[in-house]
Formats: sequence, structure tokens, C-alpha cells
Amino acid sequence: MNARATPSLLISRLVIENFRTFRGPTEIDLSSGGAADAMPVLHGANGAGKSNALAAIDLFFRAASFWLSSVLGPDGMGSQDGALKLQWGFSNSYFGLSMSHRSWPPGVRDPQRIAVHFDDARLGALRVTLTPSGNDVLLRLERRRSAPANFWEAPRTGKNAGGVVLKDGTGDVLQIDEISPLQNALEAPLGPGSKPFFLLDARRRDFRAIGEQKLLPATTAERLLALATSLDPEETERWRAFVELIHRFKTLSDREISVLRAPVAGGEVTDLRFEVRGKQILRLSELSSGEQQVVALVAAVLTSRASLVAIEEPEMSLHPENQELVRDILREQVQRGIVDQIFLESHVQVFDGPEVLRFSRSPEGETLVTRQPSRSDRELQARARESGAEEQWVTPDGYTRLPSDMRHKLGLQSGGYLWFLRSRPEGRWEAWTEAELDEQLGFGDTPPKGA
Repeated sequence: MNARATPSLLISRLVIENFRTFRGPTEIDLSSGGAADAMPVLHGANGAGKSNALAAIDLFFRAASFWLSSVLGPDGMGSQDGALKLQWGFSNSYFGLSMSHRSWPPGVRDPQRIAVHFDDARLGALRVTLTPSGNDVLLRLERRRSAPANFWEAPRTGKNAGGVVLKDGTGDVLQIDEISPLQNALEAPLGPGSKPFFLLDARRRDFRAIGEQKLLPATTAERLLALATSLDPEETERWRAFVELIHRFKTLSDREISVLRAPVAGGEVTDLRFEVRGKQILRLSELSSGEQQVVALVAAVLTSRASLVAIEEPEMSLHPENQELVRDILREQVQRGIVDQIFLESHVQVFDGPEVLRFSRSPEGETLVTRQPSRSDRELQARARESGAEEQWVTPDGYTRLPSDMRHKLGLQSGGYLWFLRSRPEGRWEAWTEAELDEQLGFGDTPPKGA
């Protein structure tokens, strides 16, 4: 990739206040050892607030981009203190920004704030503030060029010098000549046509990004067609990278991949083809759910042209081996500079880095976030592995994956059931194959033990 002129949007810290289940302010630390996480992982029970954290980042970029594009517009749209006055129910389809009481916690009408601390010192810290005011909402964008430990600490003093004042004195003055560069940095961080943030709901294979509101399959195909037919060397390399990454998955490794327009009733449709030459051609919709998931995840990263990518439940429909492969592929894209940072909301440990963000809900319904090691008691892990033990993660739904040699010894090479019983008198859990349980209970051809 060509060297970029804009700052990285890598986020090291996020502070959310009065947004959905967040009250507070609630701090979310996205750095370890002085470096921002390349691939933060969000864990927690359903309804704990993981999706709300991603939605807060999404709202930050939509609101900040809208403010930057509006504050110097022909109508001014703002007051002298840099606030944009928007009515409740206001909606802008391009930025996907709408004003609704529903984004506040129940019964709360205090200012809603989302502060993003960027790893790149050229951006520092930015904060979006939405303040209810009668029939209106006041939208402000504040800036701190150096990110303090507490974004709300006493501000530095300084002269306005004709700039746009950001929020009642708590942020640095944003000079008029700074607005355009900041707008470019947030709205097109990777160059023309790029976006700051891309949110992929892997459960529905649906996404939201500024300026686009289409379903994923059709949009993915259109983007891939543009890559495959482009005369731009960088775009062509992205297409080749897409094909190479898809071929790393066993069931798709022998298929030639192409994208084309096909006639349908009333027009044309753009679709992907997966061909075993001379034998079979499948469309994207005819692949298995797991294969469609692989294509959606890889295409989301390579075609989104977004600096930050968030994926909700990337593990959906994927075998554990493919989850591991997807994890490695995603990390590679950050290392290559295709994206600055990837956020994952997951219920499995496969995607974990050294630490994860654990979300929970207080009895009052407030989201709490703690940063913890992804696995506890590392010394125990090391000793267990030295003794030949293998750690396996069990999901909240009870699914796991047995080591291959254990499956072989239990005669479960092709899968099968295991029954878990309490032994007596120790009370420990024991695993039994179906055949062993039949023998124990006398349902098989062999008399029960002890008979």
C-alpha cells in the first residue's frame, strides 16, 4: 500500500457517558503496555453492553463528521460557541445520524458524551457532546491536542483568535484552518472513498457505514467487481489478496473465484462464482453458511476501505479451525496496514489477545467494563501443558472441541455424543461415550458391569 498522509485512527481509550446502558462516565481502556490494542476483543453476556460500545464509536464518527461538514457550511447551522442546534427527530440519511430520546438511558436527559482518545498525537482526544435543550439537541465537537488522564479535568486557558469555540471552555479552541484537515482525517482516513468506521453484524451479515445503507451480499459483490476490474494496481492487489485469503480455507481452496453481472428479471445482479473447473459452479448464496461467513468477513475487511472495522460475533457458523484461521487473517490485515484496528465482539476465546474487555451489567442495569487477562492463572496453564494437558474453551452454550488424540481413543473420529456423569463417592465429573454408557446401564449386548 502507498504511504498515507492522514493520521492513524487507532483508538487507545474510549469514554462513554449517558449512552444507552452506559452511565458514568464509563472508561474503556484499549491499550496494554503503553501500546493501543490492534484487535480489542469484547466479551460478556447477551445484553451486557458490548454492542452499545460499538454503537457509541459509530455514533461518534457520524456526529463528528456531520459537525465538521456543517459548521462551516453556507448556513452556519451553529451558534457562536460552535454548537449545532438539531431538533428531536432530526435525521440525515448520508451520515446516518438521527436524534432520538431512545439513545439515552431511561429517565436520563443529561448531556451525552463520547470521548475518543487516538493513539496518534496529531489527533489527540476528540469528544462529541449531545445536550438536550427543550425541543432541540445541541451537538458539539471538542478537541484536546494532548490527551490528559481525565478528559474532564480543568482546561487550559487560551485565546479564541477567531476560531470556533468548542463547548463551554472544556476543550481547546479549534481554529478554522484546522477544521478541513481534521475533516479529511476522520472522513477519508485511508484516502478518497475510505471511511472511518465500518460495523459488520456477522449474525445477519449486515453492515452500516457512512453513506451506505445496503445489504451486505449485493454490496460486497459490487465492491469485489470494482476491485477485480480496476486498472488501479492497489485495487487489483486487494482482489488478489481476497482470492488468496479465501483459498486458505479448505473447502474453498480448489475453487476459482470470479465476480460478474448476470441478467435477472427486471435488470442485472452482481454475484460471486465459485467454480471447480468442468465440474461445478456455485453462487455465493449456494455456499454453506460457514463458507458465506468466511467470504463476508474477508470481504468486509478488504473492501470496506475503513480505518476501523468492528465485527459482531465473527464465530457464527464457523468450525473452531476456521475460527482460528479467521482470527489469524484479521490480525494479518492490521499488520499489513489494510486497517488501523479491528474490534471483535465475541463469545469464544479463540479470538482473544493477551487481555480482553469484559462487559457486565449492574443490578441497576448500568454497563460495567473491566480489562482482564484473557485466561486466568497462566502458571497453571504452563504446568498443565508441560504434563500433556490441552486447554479447551467451553462456550456458554456448552460447546467445545476435543483434542484429536482424545477423539481417536474414544472412537469419535467422525463425532458423536459424550455423556457427563457424577462419579461416586468423589463427586467428580466423568465423560462417557454412548457405547460405554450402554454397557454400564445394560442397554448394550454386554451385561452391565458388576452383574
